[in-house]
Amino acid sequence: MMNKTNWKTTLCTLALLLGLVACSDDEGGTSIVLTNGTQTSQTIYADETTDNAGGIHFTAAADWTATVTPVTTKAEGGSSVDWLTLSAYSGGPGEYTLTLTLKENTTGQDRKAQIEIRCGSDVITITVEQKGTTEGGETPEEPVTPAGKRLSRMEYTHVASEYPDSYNKYIMTFEYDAEGRLSVLHQISYDGDEQAYYADDVCTFTYTDGQMKMVYEEYGYSDDPNTYIAKLNEAGDVSLFYEEPDEYSTTTTAWMFKYDENGYLQQILEDYMYEVGDDSGDNEKDDTPVAVDPATTRAFDHTMLHLTWQNGNLVSTIDDEPGSVENLMEWDYTSYTNDTPGMDFNVLSARVLFGNHVTTYSEWANMLFALRMLGQNSKNLVKIDLVNWYYEAGSAVEVGPDGEPVPVEPTTETTHHDEWAPYDYTFTTDNYLQRVTARCTLHSVTTEIATDEVIDEKVSYYDDEYVFTYE
Repeated sequence: MMNKTNWKTTLCTLALLLGLVACSDDEGGTSIVLTNGTQTSQTIYADETTDNAGGIHFTAAADWTATVTPVTTKAEGGSSVDWLTLSAYSGGPGEYTLTLTLKENTTGQDRKAQIEIRCGSDVITITVEQKGTTEGGETPEEPVTPAGKRLSRMEYTHVASEYPDSYNKYIMTFEYDAEGRLSVLHQISYDGDEQAYYADDVCTFTYTDGQMKMVYEEYGYSDDPNTYIAKLNEAGDVSLFYEEPDEYSTTTTAWMFKYDENGYLQQILEDYMYEVGDDSGDNEKDDTPVAVDPATTRAFDHTMLHLTWQNGNLVSTIDDEPGSVENLMEWDYTSYTNDTPGMDFNVLSARVLFGNHVTTYSEWANMLFALRMLGQNSKNLVKIDLVNWYYEAGSAVEVGPDGEPVPVEPTTETTHHDEWAPYDYTFTTDNYLQRVTARCTLHSVTTEIATDEVIDEKVSYYDDEYVFTYE
């Protein structure tokens, strides 16, 4: 049997025969080396989906791992690389060829990624640059969404691993008028196979010149619907939205949506004393177009939200609470295009996109944006659900002799830390969004406060699935 020393000697001899050095660190060599002329810098054209060098060739003397990270900063191009994948990301000792698979670069901009292959304390770094143009200097076009298709159904299922029979189901169905505009939207929800807590809320949309009326019938209250009016700008986007006042009031709360020259939503303003017909912003009823300077007029003098865009993607939403500078979303984006007709999955999956203001405002702003009625939506699909709840709970209440709760000092403390994995996207053959899945891992740790001793630890999961159907 070959002893350990002879094994090392034989390995070094083999490496020398290959023209390499592959000895262990304590003998002064390296544990991983590139072979077959693999270069540490590779350039690939925008329309190429694999590297022209035939992959990355190397020999490793021990277990190895590979990672891919962006060279660009988050502000310039995101913090993840989803346009380049490797055929393997780990392995044991031996000779390897890693194949690179790329997506066509339709952005028109060069992009770079750094591949690090680590073996022991040794690291090999390869920089891959994919140009923004083809060898002939052209920019590849994005896949064109086939004309005529439209979304007919979206189904969302949320399952907790601890209670699989009590899953949440949420279904949206879409109907359209003769001009292809949304006319009826059903929002169906229930829990579990027996459809507990079933509800079917219905929104009906009708259109006249420059205006959309939306009648909302909440399940169980269809005899008392709510009616909302949306004024539309020349691009067909909502510029003003309010609920029709009832017979007892002449005013209502209204929200104004302001866009830039490219149709991207920039600002949401509020007037909680809006008089129907007063579109001038000066509380005098007339028919002039909405044109308001919040700094000099009384109407719409409260800014609800500021939105910032970069490279066609929403990168910041900041509310107007006094002293607030908190960005309500910090999405990273994939290279997948966000072109599902009639629905923006990014907004559909968002938690706190429009702030923690009045419930009516947050719900309807989210809905209008998800239905692509508030100007341009983000160009790309998001990478991950960024909700990461962290909270603590203790047993701080007991029941007294009289049956009333009595506050007590807690003896235990439970810490919850939840984290979502990146979305997994699949598409139809026509490049329509077909299915999205994600998993959230929930960590729960209970400790004894006096001793800081862990007395219980659990790991469970949430699984989310979205399925889209077209007609």
